[in-house]
Amino acid sequence: MLAHEPDEGLGGPAEPPTGAAWGASPDREVLDAARFRLSTRDGSPVPDPSLASTLDDIQAVAGVRLAARYGAQPPPGPLDLGASLVLLGNLRLYLDAVEADLLDAATHLGMSWDLIAAILGIPADDARHRLRELRAQPAPR
Repeated sequence: MLAHEPDEGLGGPAEPPTGAAWGASPDREVLDAARFRLSTRDGSPVPDPSLASTLDDIQAVAGVRLAARYGAQPPPGPLDLGASLVLLGNLRLYLDAVEADLLDAATHLGMSWDLIAAILGIPADDARHRLRELRAQPAPR
């Protein structure tokens, strides 16, 4: 089962794992507006030295996922799936570090925790707690 597929066993929908999916998925219109906003920013972004390897990791994991799910050739073996899970763990750490940096930037710009929480779709106390949890995690490699 993939993350986007509901697990509706005898007890109804499965609860998300603790610390995993804590906010609702944004509406398609909100995602499209965010993508448009970031695609039309003025100025050149500062290159992130870890971005190239992160994109390579995403592509590698996606390739294994597609091969496993749709039977693409060559089929992944246990070592391929294990390696993908290792990379996925590091990708989560990378995204968590990016999220923590963005939360820090938002607070340094004077955004209130109420506003940040509304954007995330969670209570303000949970947003503050989320930042503390993110900062306690190890750095990605």
